[in-house]
Amino acid sequence: MKQDIISDIRKFNRFYTILLGVLEKHVLDTGYSLTEARVILEIGFMEQCIANDLVERLKIDRSYMSRIIAKLSKDELLSKEDSPSDSRISLIRLTPKGIALFHQLNEKSDEQIERLFRGLSQKEINEIHASMLVIQKKLDR
Repeated sequence: MKQDIISDIRKFNRFYTILLGVLEKHVLDTGYSLTEARVILEIGFMEQCIANDLVERLKIDRSYMSRIIAKLSKDELLSKEDSPSDSRISLIRLTPKGIALFHQLNEKSDEQIERLFRGLSQKEINEIHASMLVIQKKLDR
């Protein structure tokens, strides 16, 4: 791959992470980091999971995931219970407090995208959307 292409891709990545504010200590004014917010969102989307599901989906180190789950449990956002089929496995769910934060994160994420695209024509929005789908399809191997 040519160096100028690599440079342009890295430049875009820096631009987009700054644009979305993912480098800020707390994401979407929640008091939680991007990784913690992603864990909350993934559990919310799955409704119930095990830690290994999160490790695979988010590509996070197991020990780091364990620390995140412990913190979110301490904050009363998650509950863990033994699986009825295998007591070695803990099922993870959002608590009512966690579900409220999940909805808040979802709504704020939608609002962030709407603000980002404000002022663009429908044609421009469609072009960006199509480009994103192409990128995702090409890189999702």
